[in-house]
Amino acid sequence: MALQSLKVKKLIQVTSLVRRRQSTVTLLNNDLDQNNQTMKTMEEMPSPPAWPIVGHFPMLIKKENQLRMDKLFDRLREECGDIYKLLVPGQGPIVVLFRPEDIKTLYTSDGKTPHMASFDMFEFIRKTTMKDRYTTAGLINNGEDWYEVRRQVQQDMM
Repeated sequence: MALQSLKVKKLIQVTSLVRRRQSTVTLLNNDLDQNNQTMKTMEEMPSPPAWPIVGHFPMLIKKENQLRMDKLFDRLREECGDIYKLLVPGQGPIVVLFRPEDIKTLYTSDGKTPHMASFDMFEFIRKTTMKDRYTTAGLINNGEDWYEVRRQVQQDMM
């Protein structure tokens, strides 16, 4: 049983990584570089110098950076521009955006049911071990259930 749950957990992590990369690639394919108006691939995206294997993790866990994360991100913005990537082990590449136009592009390219990696575990638990308590995963999932609940709630909010 433990082996099966480990396999399911790994599958969820791999699926999450693939979906996150697809979302990022969609953004990058729709976004133009500010300077020369050409598209950039993930490999071409600017990034501060990273360590092998651990990426930018050492920079992010420094005490002075943790206390003033806003200053760190402002400094990186000056060095790398308005869009850059950070590599964090276990998370994959994280794309950092500053301009509202880029954030809008990200949200509009996600489609009808955007994928939020942080919801994977909630969705898994509600659909397996706690399925007797929850008829749906509600707003904490990445599928059609999320869209239906969001559509109904959004009607009431408008």
